[in-house]
Amino acid sequence: MASGLTGVRVGLALLVGVVESGCATTMSARFGPLADGRSLVTLVVSEDLEVVRRECASVPARARILGCQLSTPSATPSALPVRTIKIVRYAETLPSAVTFEIDAHELCHAIASLQLMPDPCHEGNGGVLQALRSSARVR
Repeated sequence: MASGLTGVRVGLALLVGVVESGCATTMSARFGPLADGRSLVTLVVSEDLEVVRRECASVPARARILGCQLSTPSATPSALPVRTIKIVRYAETLPSAVTFEIDAHELCHAIASLQLMPDPCHEGNGGVLQALRSSARVR
């Protein structure tokens, strides 16, 4: 298990971030801390099309972008190749904090299960929803 400081840092990364942008808001979460300091999964959901456009700027498209998936290679202690995934999407209405956290957490499990790696999705949170601040578990 992670040391106290690392556990706190991981716990903070798991919390849902809400950034005000005029009337529109953006939620982001990171799950699955990796040895190189990156996260296996980053999920960004925004009511602001400008945020989506900026986050997806490297994706070639002919039409207006409403979402994208970006992946980058990352190393693991076992030297197995792993890809980190960032999903960005537009939403007319943001989900609740609990729904958003569950989506990001389960997405982490899906991405981990498709790669030859130990599942890191409960690192720092023990499978407990942070948005509820209770003992509700996600698997």
